[in-house]
Amino acid sequence: MADPNQMNFLEHLEELRWRILKCLSAIIIFAVLAFIKADLLIGFLTAPALRLNEKVVLQALKVSDMFMVQLIASLMTGLILASPVVIYQIWRFVEPAMGKTSRRSTLFIVLFGTFFLLVGVSFGYLILLPFSLRFFTSLGRDMVEANYSIHAYLGYVVWMLLAAGLVFQLPVISLILTRIGLLTPEFLRKYRKYALIGILVFAAILTPPDPLSQMFMAIPLLGLYELSIIISKILVRKKSLPSVSDEPPPEDDESPSGKIESPPDDDESPSGKTESPPDTGDEPPPDE
Repeated sequence: MADPNQMNFLEHLEELRWRILKCLSAIIIFAVLAFIKADLLIGFLTAPALRLNEKVVLQALKVSDMFMVQLIASLMTGLILASPVVIYQIWRFVEPAMGKTSRRSTLFIVLFGTFFLLVGVSFGYLILLPFSLRFFTSLGRDMVEANYSIHAYLGYVVWMLLAAGLVFQLPVISLILTRIGLLTPEFLRKYRKYALIGILVFAAILTPPDPLSQMFMAIPLLGLYELSIIISKILVRKKSLPSVSDEPPPEDDESPSGKIESPPDDDESPSGKTESPPDTGDEPPPDE
């Protein structure tokens, strides 16, 4: 593979194409494996609705609904299972902009991003999804029955889980932008109040219009924002520490070549030649 620092625009596009193909290949492979157990996935994703106090009926309104539901559930599972590969490919594509990095840094980024993705998906499934379903099913329960299309229900579940997983990538994004040099802890602290307003608006869009669900979404986002500040501060401090190679060489009496220079002799000129005494104009007397 060509050196990323020496590649032109078209070569960068070619590399991006191959990394996208690798990501899609990993997602498809895991999705096919998940499709084999699609019935278990459907039962797992419909469990929050069936555990509600209100009676909820899920219906297949079209002939192809169950196939589409299994396909969507398999693709979502394939994306989650292939997340280490996706994060690795994204990191390798942006890595040349960060200078020299070690394999330990790459492994840390992959594990760090995968961990927060799983935490976000779990948070959406265990907390956000039950609260939002409980709120929506309580509206007009004395007048209508809660009969939902399973296709529409699963689309809502997938959107909720993936949105929560992406939101929890905020510390990872902060880490990458700080490594590139586009983000500093001072910038994050300066615009904290604006970030608070944005988080509340985002939580209101992502969750049902009830204050409890919005607070359940806003509080983790605020915690992730503060964690991003801490991560950015650690990285900036690590960059500012002088390395061993940056220390100046010790001063001594030796010349740059490592040899001690002796002072020039008094009898020699700077060029190394002996100077002859000046001519006084007196010639020696001739021999008799």
